[in-house]
Amino acid sequence: MSYALQVIKKYSQKIFSYIKNIKYFDPSFIKNNSFFNFKTNNFFNFSFLKDNKLSSLFSTIKNNKLFNIPVKYIMGSLFLFLVAVFIGFHSIAPKDNRPIVIEIKPGMQTAEIAKLLKDKDIIYHDTFFELLAKLRGLDKELKGGEYVLHPAMSNDEVMDELLKGPQNIIVKVTIPEGYTVEQIADLLEKKQVTTKHDFLNLAQKYIPYEYMQNNDPNVKYKLEGYLFPDTYEFVKGSPAKKIIDTMTGEFDKKLNNDLREQAKEKDLSIHDLIVLASLVEAEAKFDEDRPIIAQVFFNRLDINMPLQSDTTIQYAMRKRKENISIDDTKIDSPYNTYIHYGLPPSAVDNPGLASIKAVLYPQANDYLYFVADNQGHNHYNRTYTEHLDTINNIE
Repeated sequence: MSYALQVIKKYSQKIFSYIKNIKYFDPSFIKNNSFFNFKTNNFFNFSFLKDNKLSSLFSTIKNNKLFNIPVKYIMGSLFLFLVAVFIGFHSIAPKDNRPIVIEIKPGMQTAEIAKLLKDKDIIYHDTFFELLAKLRGLDKELKGGEYVLHPAMSNDEVMDELLKGPQNIIVKVTIPEGYTVEQIADLLEKKQVTTKHDFLNLAQKYIPYEYMQNNDPNVKYKLEGYLFPDTYEFVKGSPAKKIIDTMTGEFDKKLNNDLREQAKEKDLSIHDLIVLASLVEAEAKFDEDRPIIAQVFFNRLDINMPLQSDTTIQYAMRKRKENISIDDTKIDSPYNTYIHYGLPPSAVDNPGLASIKAVLYPQANDYLYFVADNQGHNHYNRTYTEHLDTINNIE
């Protein structure tokens, strides 16, 4: 083969190498024909055009040469160049780094894998992916298992991952006590464990345990209060359901039979227990304050006094404020425990075990008021007058 032919073939292969990594290219038109024929003296075979008017043109020039280079090589390279340019203008897509978990089952054929990848929005064209696998000689080499992939990956990058086999990435995540569903979703997305959208969407309607059911239309997240705060090890890119199942499963385990029996002794449903525990969690910075505050709430409920918990106002406002104003206590919300009696519709955060136990085993007292100082320690009073004096004197 002449040097000129080698140059043409070299750059043709480079152009095809460029094309094969572009997702918008759909090569199904070449899948079942003989467009590519890599024999030494028959590099391009235009037999696929036999029913096209252009076939007569190629028949006329196929034995001619331009600058001692067969015209068919020049035309083939030009064709690939034009395709590359065309694809380049049509392959601009936003980068999407959201993790997507897919499962390649053992024995799946390349065509099945390609279709699954397309259905999951990992690739744009299953036919092209299948063809690329054949050209790379990897048709039978792709391994089954669970993978974390991203739509921003090229076809070659996806194929390389499937060639290596599953590489699960474990992420350690600590969910602090008192985090809301939305705060947990933000943290999980930041750690690339799952997407915030999927997590919040599921937390609104998914009920893994019957006692978690809440039919109050004012409740946005049914699982608020039931996502147990702890340190977990999750696989990066896990489905939201798997994360929620793990966290609610941990809650169900921590709320053991002894604690459930104690709740019955106090005539508390699990719902009421968790709502009260969430208030205690938000109000108490130190463990010694938890059982005292829990009893203060019981004292208020016993005399039909509003709970007047600032944390419920903050939850209604969907933001944390260091100090609640008088106007804030007048907002129209079923979570406003300054104007509504009894418990709010749901928990206002996800309490830890210490706050749950504080509600079940409160410290007897006859206080009705408490206020925290600048260090977070609470001071308690029996009357409103005493309470005002304490507010004026604390630092």
